[in-house]
Formats: sequence, structure tokens, C-alpha cells
Amino acid sequence: MTLEDERVGCRRLKVKAETAKLAEVRDFVGQVATEAALHPERVFDLKVATSEAFANAVEHACSSAEELEVCTRVSPRLFMVEITDSGCFRPPTLPRQPDHPRGLGLPLMVALMDEVSFTRAPSGGTTVRLAVLLGT
Repeated sequence: MTLEDERVGCRRLKVKAETAKLAEVRDFVGQVATEAALHPERVFDLKVATSEAFANAVEHACSSAEELEVCTRVSPRLFMVEITDSGCFRPPTLPRQPDHPRGLGLPLMVALMDEVSFTRAPSGGTTVRLAVLLGT
């Protein structure tokens, strides 16, 4: 299966890479997750984790990322959300600095999701994949 084949079942939302679009992204993910019959608590978790991933992409994707893509996909086992930017890749850093009040996004994503992964594209950009196991 190629990456293009994998993208076929994707419901996409493209938005400007700005924090003002965060509510639109949360609404999109919430609607699709609800349509997929996820439990309301899991929909909430997914919206929070997606918000963190989106905000990180806006802040850390360098200035070259003008647009972000949010893709939702349902497989027999998982509900997935992917947030993709076209900016430069900066690997996530852990652990968080105790005297720095920021940097809780990645730990929060990991705590709320069943799977979290980061992929760097050879041409630049990053995809954050968040997944919730279905039937749990």
C-alpha cells in the first residue's frame, strides 16, 4: 500500500497555520469522531490531543508552513487524526524543564491517546498521528 492509497479513506480539512483556526479544527475532529460513534469522553480526549498537536504545528513548524492539513481516518481497529505541516522538522523534546511552564503538549497527547507518532517527510514537514483504539 502506498501513501496515496492510505490517504484514500481520509476526510481532510486544510486551514491556515494560525491559532485562530483551532476551534474549526476541534469542531471538525469532534464531528467526525462523533459520526464514527466514539464515546463522548474519547471524543473529548481526541479534541484536546488534536488541539495540542495543531498548536505545536503552528508554533514549531517554522515560518514556511502556511497551511496545515488535518486528516481523519477510521479503520476496523483505530480512529486516527493526522496533522501535517510543510515546515521544517524539529524533533519533540522530553523531558519538560521543571522551571518552564510550557511544553505539556506532547506529554498530554501521549497520556490521552492510545498511539502517538511523529513522521518527518523527506521534502520537509511533519505529520503527527494520534490514534484511539476502537471498542475500548
